[in-house]
Amino acid sequence: MISPAPVLAATHDFDIATPSLPAALALYEKATGIGVIANARDTGGIRAHVIKGVMDDRAALAALLAGSPLVVGTFDGRSAVIRRKPDAPARAVRHVRDDEYLDVVGRRSVVTRKRNSDVLVDSIAYNDTSSLGGGAASVADLLVLLPGVTGIQDGDEPRYVSVRGISPDLNQTTLNGITLATIGDNGGGTRRVNLQNIPGELTGEDDIYKTFTAEQDGGAIGAVIDMTPRSAFDYKGLYKYFTAYGVYNTYKGAAGVDRIPGQAGHLAQGAKGVLSDRFGRNGEFGVIVSVRYQNRVRNSYKNWQTDSYFYDGHGLPVGGESNNIPSRALGWNGLEAPQDIEYGNYSNSITNLGGSGRLDWRPGGSGVQASLMGYTYERWEHSAMNHTYLLLDNPQIWDQTPTSGRELIYRSASYIRRDRWQTDSSGVLGDLGWHDALSALKLRVGYTWEDYRNYQPRLTAYAYPKKQGLYPLYADYEVNDDFASMTGVSDPGKLRAMKYNLSQIQRYHDNAREGVTNVRLDYTRNIGPRARGFGLAAGFEWRTLNVTDRMEYEDYVAGADASAYMYFPNFLPPGSRYTLPWIDMGKFPWSAQKLDVVASRNDSLESFYRYREQLIDGYLSLHYKWRDSLLIAGVRADSVSFNSLLPQVSNGNATGTLGTNRGGYLHPLPSVTFVHDFPYDIKLRASYSQSVGRPMPSQIAQVQKMTCGDDERGGTECTLSRGNPNLQPRRAQNFDASVEKYFNHNHGVASVAYFDKMIKHDIYTLLDHEMINGMPTSVTEPLNATNSSLMGVEGSVVEEGLRGPFGQRFDVSVNGTWMHGSMIYASSSGSYTLHQLPDQPNYIFNGAVTWRVPQMRGAVRATLSYTPKYLTDPASQPWENVGYGELASLDLAAWNDITDHVRLKYEVDNLVGAHRTYVQGTDLQRINEKDYYGRSIYFQVVVD
Repeated sequence: MISPAPVLAATHDFDIATPSLPAALALYEKATGIGVIANARDTGGIRAHVIKGVMDDRAALAALLAGSPLVVGTFDGRSAVIRRKPDAPARAVRHVRDDEYLDVVGRRSVVTRKRNSDVLVDSIAYNDTSSLGGGAASVADLLVLLPGVTGIQDGDEPRYVSVRGISPDLNQTTLNGITLATIGDNGGGTRRVNLQNIPGELTGEDDIYKTFTAEQDGGAIGAVIDMTPRSAFDYKGLYKYFTAYGVYNTYKGAAGVDRIPGQAGHLAQGAKGVLSDRFGRNGEFGVIVSVRYQNRVRNSYKNWQTDSYFYDGHGLPVGGESNNIPSRALGWNGLEAPQDIEYGNYSNSITNLGGSGRLDWRPGGSGVQASLMGYTYERWEHSAMNHTYLLLDNPQIWDQTPTSGRELIYRSASYIRRDRWQTDSSGVLGDLGWHDALSALKLRVGYTWEDYRNYQPRLTAYAYPKKQGLYPLYADYEVNDDFASMTGVSDPGKLRAMKYNLSQIQRYHDNAREGVTNVRLDYTRNIGPRARGFGLAAGFEWRTLNVTDRMEYEDYVAGADASAYMYFPNFLPPGSRYTLPWIDMGKFPWSAQKLDVVASRNDSLESFYRYREQLIDGYLSLHYKWRDSLLIAGVRADSVSFNSLLPQVSNGNATGTLGTNRGGYLHPLPSVTFVHDFPYDIKLRASYSQSVGRPMPSQIAQVQKMTCGDDERGGTECTLSRGNPNLQPRRAQNFDASVEKYFNHNHGVASVAYFDKMIKHDIYTLLDHEMINGMPTSVTEPLNATNSSLMGVEGSVVEEGLRGPFGQRFDVSVNGTWMHGSMIYASSSGSYTLHQLPDQPNYIFNGAVTWRVPQMRGAVRATLSYTPKYLTDPASQPWENVGYGELASLDLAAWNDITDHVRLKYEVDNLVGAHRTYVQGTDLQRINEKDYYGRSIYFQVVVD
């Protein structure tokens, strides 16, 4: 976005007089922004030719190499490959093209891209031969290694990313500058893009812009994430890469004993490939295609303790049974006791299938380039959740200590849910550009869309011991590692003897779709690393967004005897000393059930929404470049209009009619950026910008929607979401400053950045817990906060190519971020101050080390990421605040070449067996959910 078009056959003013060729190449990269790809063994000890004056970029590079055994190979204006002259051994050429090619591309992405950018950017490049993230490595797997980035998990994989503690819904995510459609979680109509669905091999380089100028979309408060698709012009000619792999998950779970076929653990498999070539009389055309397939089982177990009771020194409930609160003034003893103990066993099979293709046209010497690409990726998940729990009663507690106690059992419950999720992400994108030595003009057009479908039947059965003469029935609990578990039941035989009745019989079909049409035109003049004097950038963007979500409910009359469908499995849930009965859904006679027509119609009508949004933006950005300094000042006009269709509700029931809600706003968004290059390769950046956080479609258009799924927050099975058509957009003022030190011939960088954001009308999601249809349910509603602020410091060190003994080489990337946020929000119980924003950890740590071992023709890589606990949803009562628990993730991979064209790769994800946890409380002091997915072990065979 800052440099809208690559510079092909451009000219620059050169003054390179160093005799060291590596140093000369680093100066050439800095002057042109072109990444130079060379084998360090070939360039060592070679003297560079002196070049001075205005020269064509390719001619200048050839002049540097004059008189040496090296020549310019591939040159496309973005990267250049230096080769030995034709008599060099073929094997050496192959390794320049493979490992050294990809490594230097990665270095240019991380270091040169950062140095030459006008704004603060962190980048990462996808590497076919040494990528992490298993066989199905995604863009999310790549981005979580960058400074200030937190991965938000979907089971054992990152799905979304937050940047600098800002919600993923406040990132602007684009592919080649075109905004991507996203339907969000479970058709939720959010703005967060599911980067788990974007495969790594689709992109060549992924950039996270953390400071903003007028050239960038005004809807980003966290970051602008732009993914650059791969091109055939990244390679000299034919390029091919294929891999097949197996994957083994260590946790088997309840599959096989839960009477649900097809989801028992087994050795899963996958394959993917990339094929690229150039053609035409002068190689002016290029085509690249990629495909992928994966099928694997991802089973897990889950433990919940959703909420707490609070007692006084006599063992009686503080505030009474119906108004139990942790009040010291009313005698609370400071201890928490569990309100429920729950166990879930989750069986899940995942299938990924998709591909992409791109056609490029770059006629030599014309300054014209064009491309057309398309992609489609589908993800299917078939899952089953067996969920059993005991709801405890609180008229009294016995023998309470900080870690144990005894309570009455009020209800025993069994719940089963099956899902058939399907998500399709697709797009068609095209661009046409022209440039000369001074100006560049680029037109980009795209349509992207995402579909979500799910079929979910669910059954719930309850048993009440008091109503069956089995009362009192006591449960003993213990608290270990801030989590309560059941240690005993006074009479286990009563649990098995209880009669269960069906309390919920429901099926629904969910169909959601979002489409985004995007057109943008960008023009730049006299902008680039070697520009001097005045320059400008101007542009226009038009974008429409259309999202529809329709749920068709079938609610059946409940209350019948469930005995015929109940069974005790030969399975003890992890962490449990007892087994409650499960429901055999396969035996359940759906056709014999009586449909509740009124409830079905009402639920279906209330869940429908449609939202349409149109954005028209224009910007003007003025640049002035001195020899060592750059000043950018600009303004962007952000104009948004929207309308939504809302179901009309009277006395709690949908009327069957739709109302229209219209709105919009126009905001000028000014920005100023200053950059200065100091001696000793030190760069200073400072910027101020304003940006807008647009409400999510569902926050504006939705009356209410009930979802029950694997990723609900707060330890509950279901979430009831309500919209708020009166939301105002966020207004953010962003202050940033950073210092960067470059070293090792531009292959290393150490940086420190400070950021401060003041957000007006911040939007938060208020959380309440209710029992709806007998299920513990999180009820959420978006509201505007009084004000919010966020400040922090992030630091990173990247060093590529550290030399060790015996030809060893190490690549190191380490970063850490500290953040402090504040938000004032109101609820029905009062006004509260949070000392962190939703989705904002207090600190983050990411690190990666690659040890390249020539003796094994391969390498070993370890990646570590650590995030402490952090808030996701503030509650109307602060002791019910919920969030994510701390997570330390360690992955280990190794690869080695068997031949010049065959590589073996090995990977273990979640090496230490970490649990994903969710936490609750005023200080998030109590774990209310534990998820365990085990370890995933990959073995890959790579052919290129």
